Amino acid sequence: MVPTIPIISFTICVFSAFLIFTKRPRYSFDSIYSIFTIFLAAPHLGHLLVHRFEWGPEFLDFTILFPYTYGPLLLLYIGNLTTEGKSFRRVDLLHFVPFLILLLILLSRLFFFQPPEEEFYPHDWHRPSRGFHPNGGLLVTSMLVYSVWTFLLLNRHKKNIVNHFSNIDSIKDLRWMYWSLVLFVISAGVHFLLEGLLFTELPPETYEPRLVRGAAVLAFSVFFCWFGVRQTVVYTHRELHAFKEKTSKEEEEEVEEERKKYEKSGLREDMVPEYLSKIRNYMESEKPYKDSEFSIDLLSENTEVPRFYITQILSETLETNFYNFVNEYRIKDIISALKNISEERPNFLRLALEYGFNSKSTFNTSFKKVTGKTPTQYLEEISKVGSA
Repeated sequence: MVPTIPIISFTICVFSAFLIFTKRPRYSFDSIYSIFTIFLAAPHLGHLLVHRFEWGPEFLDFTILFPYTYGPLLLLYIGNLTTEGKSFRRVDLLHFVPFLILLLILLSRLFFFQPPEEEFYPHDWHRPSRGFHPNGGLLVTSMLVYSVWTFLLLNRHKKNIVNHFSNIDSIKDLRWMYWSLVLFVISAGVHFLLEGLLFTELPPETYEPRLVRGAAVLAFSVFFCWFGVRQTVVYTHRELHAFKEKTSKEEEEEVEEERKKYEKSGLREDMVPEYLSKIRNYMESEKPYKDSEFSIDLLSENTEVPRFYITQILSETLETNFYNFVNEYRIKDIISALKNISEERPNFLRLALEYGFNSKSTFNTSFKKVTGKTPTQYLEEISKVGSA
């Protein structure tokens, strides 16, 4: 009987890769995702072919090397999503050195150091006492190191997006990725546990390492593939602009030079009132915050105040961030609308959407943060004042 878990995992991974390959437009992080899901499917394919066609253990040894690429690919995927202008660099290939070394060792052993033939039972999935991976300790170390690294990238991203967007949803804050990371670490933990059981007298047949490990990998595969297919660009405005009009190399160098200059020289104190006045005048006259996609890039573009200066002014002078700064304007306008509205029970969702919020929950959170009350409580309060 063909094992069920590898069939399910392989099908999910391949279908996810197919969906991304046919996606238009397809971004660089989509390509990394596709490679990840294909490599995720490789060990399952190895077990299926060995089990079904009784291929030799060498093919299985080859396919079970691919998990050594999971950590690096996960890191590159998150790095590409969360860093503006991030692209694959040659130095990133260094992450795959352990995989290549193990591959060379395998090939040299096959072609130059033929081991004595051993009886091979494909239905036992090869080395059942060791689970899937003959070098389990190295794999666990790799997975844990890259998990921590990826977690740090996600945390940095979480702090950065409040200085960039006026609306933050699950696509932008990548909250689903935290759960994927948890499942990834659980998979590493399961592997570590199974490796530890090898030092006990407990026979593998009592805890079926292939099924336990397979279930852990399947859980991660389902979750990651489901949300990964739905993920789109985080820095929407920048990415769409990059597709419409490519920036020349000279312009990119100029922008980078200017950024370094700002970081080095800092914002002069006498410039702050002028820049802040420009920002406030633009916000009050144009009301750009009514656009839910309003970002700090658009604010910088329309006020001609460098983005780095805007972030610094909001942080140091106003002691806030872009996200809260914009939502305060939205709430103030909504409060004005509530005072002038004739409806007894106004539609808060309609108001929230009209003034740039993406959801009622975000609106409620921002409203309470600004006023100290929920929208309903605030409405009841002004109603009492009006009837008094």
